Amino acid sequence: MSDTEPQISDNQESSTPLSSTPVPDEAFTRTLNAVTLELSRAFRTPEVQNAIRPMITLILREEIDKFTAPLRKEINDLKYEISSVTLQLNGMLNERCDDLEQYGRRNCIRISGIAETPNEVVENKVIEVLKKVIPAITPSDIENSHRVGKPIMGNPKKVIVKLSSYKTKVIIMRGKKVVNSAEDPIYINEDLTRYRAHIFKHTRKSFKSNLINGCWTRDGKIFIRERKPDGTDGSIKRILSIVQIPGYKPTPEELLHFNLSQNIQSEPEATAV
Repeated sequence: MSDTEPQISDNQESSTPLSSTPVPDEAFTRTLNAVTLELSRAFRTPEVQNAIRPMITLILREEIDKFTAPLRKEINDLKYEISSVTLQLNGMLNERCDDLEQYGRRNCIRISGIAETPNEVVENKVIEVLKKVIPAITPSDIENSHRVGKPIMGNPKKVIVKLSSYKTKVIIMRGKKVVNSAEDPIYINEDLTRYRAHIFKHTRKSFKSNLINGCWTRDGKIFIRERKPDGTDGSIKRILSIVQIPGYKPTPEELLHFNLSQNIQSEPEATAV
C-alpha cells in the first residue's frame, strides 16, 4: 500500500450508513394501517354489516342495561314512593272532606217509618213523632224537614230533619227508642254521609248475624260492642273503615270507595244511644 493511499479509520467504518430496510416499528405500523384499511372496506359491505350487527347490538344492549339498571331501580322506587304518598294524601283529604261533610249534618236526623199520605205536611208528622221524646217540641225547633230517596219494598220514604240546635238533636237521639213500637215501627238515626252510612249498614248486618253484640253512631262516629267467644260483651271499638267490620268481606269497589282509614282504634267505654 502506497503512502498516498487514503486510510480508513475504525470510526469511519462504523459511521457507514446501514441498509434502507425499515425498522420493525415502521413495518408494524404500515401493516396495521393496511389491515385497518381493508377492515374498513370490509365493514362497508352489506354482508359483513349484516353478520356483525346482531353481535354489536347484543353487546351494546348489555352495556346499556348495566348502566341503566340502577337508574331504572331508582326510578321505580321513586314511582312507588310517590304513589304511596299520593294514596296517603288522597285518603287523608277524602277523610277530611268526609269529616267536614259529617259536621255539616251534626244537627240532622233521619226518621224511617212515617207513613206517607197525599198532600201531607211532613213537618206536622215529624213533630207528632218527636213529641213522644220531647213533649214541648215546637215548629221553631225544626229548621227543615222533607222526604228523601225512594220507597223500598212498600216502605215509606225516609224523612230528613234539620233541627235548630245540636242540643235538641242529642236529646232526641238519647230517647229515640220510645217512638218505636211493634204496631207502628219508627226508627230515628243520625244523618250520615254516604261513606259512613254504607259502613253502618253492613255493621248492622254483622249485629243481626250475632257477630257483634251491638252497634250505634254518636256524632257521626260508628261504634261496635265486640262479642267474646262465649257470647258475652267485649270491648267498645270505633269503626273507621269497611275492612274493619267483623265478618264482612268487602268487594274491590268497596275497598276503593269505602276504605279511607286502615286503623281501628280503641275508644273509651261509651253508652250506646
